[in-house]
Amino acid sequence: MGGIVVRSIADVVFPARQIWVTDLDSTLVQQLCDEKGTNDAGNIAGLVEKADAIFCAVPPAAVPNILPQVTHNLSAPQWLISIAAGVTTTTLESYFDTAPPIVRVMPNISAAVGAAISVLTPGTVANETHLEIAQEIFNACGTSLIMDERHLDAVTGVSGSGPAYVALFVEALADAAVHVGISRADAQKLAIHTVLGAATMLAETQEHPAVLKNRVTTPGGTTAAGLHALECGGLRATLTEAILAATERAKELGNA
Repeated sequence: MGGIVVRSIADVVFPARQIWVTDLDSTLVQQLCDEKGTNDAGNIAGLVEKADAIFCAVPPAAVPNILPQVTHNLSAPQWLISIAAGVTTTTLESYFDTAPPIVRVMPNISAAVGAAISVLTPGTVANETHLEIAQEIFNACGTSLIMDERHLDAVTGVSGSGPAYVALFVEALADAAVHVGISRADAQKLAIHTVLGAATMLAETQEHPAVLKNRVTTPGGTTAAGLHALECGGLRATLTEAILAATERAKELGNA
């Protein structure tokens, strides 16, 4: 995800020459630098020395190892953006004697095609300027919202994990199309563009999903029969259980 964000903002939000990167995998760093013209910081100390804003794109389990290295080298007015799932701003701030401005963000993998939805929340020291800069970064990857931090675990369960749910739905839709006699290639294209088209309509019209659903559904028709089968199969309840499970797991990761 760190590489995706850098590829989205290099020479768009910030000049590539002003972006410094580091990772345990030096090959990935070199690939990114060669591709986008960014700089290899060498290590975390070198990164903090060069950067005004530190983008911490690490899994939650890595935070206890990474943050102390940042702490030892960070000084005002430097600040931090974190996408570590489940790790609260309070936890992030606890690594510092004097907490810097921190913005916590939950993006999703659709940033790779400029279609992510990212949710931002400020720590106790972050101000409007920090939020504006962070939004500019993540708007380059799609669009963004600012929400209260108490919602971030649920956001992780909905939009952070959501692309996987949608991919599963598309796969199931295509498999069902194959089952009723459509070729695999055509079935996948039908499934993908059906979901893409419906999502685009909802995004552009801003209508409640039920409006589109009712527009497609005629009394006693094919869609009504299909929707009845989905409701009997517990689609809504199963999806709710998936969101609840992912939300609880996000809380667990943050407390690990």
